[in-house]
Amino acid sequence: MSQRNASDNYSSLIYALVLGGLFGYVQPWIVVPSGSMTLNVFDLAEWASLIPTQQVTSPPLLVPLLLRLQPVILSLLLGVIASGRKRMALTALAICLLATAQLPPFEFVNDINNLNYRQQFILAAASLVAGFFLLPLESRRVSTFVMLALPAVGIVTAALGLSEAGALYRQFQLDAAPGAGIWILGLSYVATITISLRGL
Repeated sequence: MSQRNASDNYSSLIYALVLGGLFGYVQPWIVVPSGSMTLNVFDLAEWASLIPTQQVTSPPLLVPLLLRLQPVILSLLLGVIASGRKRMALTALAICLLATAQLPPFEFVNDINNLNYRQQFILAAASLVAGFFLLPLESRRVSTFVMLALPAVGIVTAALGLSEAGALYRQFQLDAAPGAGIWILGLSYVATITISLRGL
């Protein structure tokens, strides 16, 4: 197998894993027997942001931040792995769509001081700017390091975010268990690290 074919196969695998991670992101992350509070990450972060104690954490809205970092990490992974003009163009479009999906509602324009909206806007901007910054990255050593570091950060932040969200659930006497989403996303991160290590 030529080096180019091997690189294309590697990129395709990472793209597939990122898609798998996005699938995990929209699946239930916390499950309760009644089903009424079974939420995916997006809804879980939004719910956690409404709890008054989250307004005074350091940094503010810590649980939503940990949960909302996942699409940022996935956007950066896309930026790192893109190669070739056509694939970079498609990746740029995907990064734009991911960043747009993270934007707060339009009411943010009239409520700039809202911490929840501000956090969403900052993370959306980080996905767009950092994702585009990584697109032309050509250093194999740097890109491999980033491909190892980003999923590792994703695993830690996802686990911490879910753990802290579970603690919030228990404050409301809700018997919550981890849903399939965290496992799907976590496995995609682990597989990305494994493939990147093999690439070394």
